Amino acid sequence: MSTNRERFAHNLSLVLIPPTIAAVVFALLVAAYEHGSIFHRIVVWVVATACAGVLQMVYVLYLRKMEKVTAYDVPERLQRTGPYLVSALFSLGGLMMLLFLNASVFVWGLMWCFLLNTLILNAINLRWKISAHMMGFTGPLVFLFPLFGWTLLWTLPLAALLGWARVELRAHTLPQVLAGAAAGIALTLVQIWVILTLLLPVMQ
Repeated sequence: MSTNRERFAHNLSLVLIPPTIAAVVFALLVAAYEHGSIFHRIVVWVVATACAGVLQMVYVLYLRKMEKVTAYDVPERLQRTGPYLVSALFSLGGLMMLLFLNASVFVWGLMWCFLLNTLILNAINLRWKISAHMMGFTGPLVFLFPLFGWTLLWTLPLAALLGWARVELRAHTLPQVLAGAAAGIALTLVQIWVILTLLLPVMQ
């Protein structure tokens, strides 16, 4: 029988899954940086949210129903390769659609980061299980810094609580949680640099 701590950790992990974080961050980015009609903004948000998490979540639910994975959060490291690669394909499709829709660089830039981070996450996962929950939490927050600045520091206790939940559920070790959090921030910063210095000059 699960304890109250375990139930709380489980519920927190469900609420703060990467698709939820992606949906919230994309909503804020679309509200702040997208121009045009309300319909255009809604379409951009739906495309971004679907391709950055919703479709991936549906795919994992399908795998669980077919008993291809042992649980919805895919705890077995070797079972994660397929979902990660499919997730990267969804992100690539989303990136193409956002560019076609002439979405803001903040919006398509985050999708670009989802694509690359997922591929890097898969590469790491071939050797070591790193926390996708933590990467999916800290990485997108980097894109909110121009909007909220250092007030984003209030999310640190929430990140720490999420890390505790992953350890409490024995989904990850503390080093895997810390590595996921650090990788989310560091990789996203590098990819933003690539966008600003290499991609945008070519596209303009």
